[in-house]
Amino acid sequence: MHLFLLSVFVSLAVPLRVLACEGDCITGTTTAICDRYKHPVARAVDKIGEEIIHTFKLALPGSTVSPPSLMKPIMDCHSNNSWSAMRQNIFPGRFHGKCLDHNGNEPAGCPNPNCPIICGTPGSMVHFYSIFVSIAYNTTCSSFMSCADPNSESYRALEKRVTTHMPESRLQTGSGPQILRYRRPSVIEDEKPAASPIARKDIRSALTHILAKFPEALAECCGGSDLSSCTWAREMKTHILSYP
Repeated sequence: MHLFLLSVFVSLAVPLRVLACEGDCITGTTTAICDRYKHPVARAVDKIGEEIIHTFKLALPGSTVSPPSLMKPIMDCHSNNSWSAMRQNIFPGRFHGKCLDHNGNEPAGCPNPNCPIICGTPGSMVHFYSIFVSIAYNTTCSSFMSCADPNSESYRALEKRVTTHMPESRLQTGSGPQILRYRRPSVIEDEKPAASPIARKDIRSALTHILAKFPEALAECCGGSDLSSCTWAREMKTHILSYP
């Protein structure tokens, strides 16, 4: 009897080995993919910032505006929100649950190192790594675009920076011509047409149009539609399988 109680006590005192992506595996994997996306995101945001500066003619002599400084409100928002969004969309959004087939059996390779069932283990993420890559890209895009929403504080801060850096002659109150329209060219051949003033109501439309190009810009920075430069397959698979 005493031996039985001792064995029960030992079994309760020693934690069972859980072969699933939990705890450190979840936080570590989320951090690893978010960290790897920082560089391509920064490059894509620079492209967006450059287009905003060019479109609104912000790069005037003596101006200190740059893509990183202009886009800081959006980037700060993205940095604050992207990790939690990534964690939620990967765990439990996709990879969760037991690794059982339709007969209730655990297939070979499960839970690790290469599990052909979508479930909550490192081996499942490795087997379905293309899904993992797609989730990471789509989550990064959706996180950025939520920060670029015209109703968000981060967007309003960006719009304020744009209007602050615009020359007063470029701003127009009330209704007016669209941003990319120009005055009729002068009859004098050597004289360049002057840009029309921009109605404040048109600034939001132009800004949101440019910001909506972020997914395309990020895909370009990631090597194209196959995201070949943003898979980090070898490093990420090794990292994922380092967890039990």
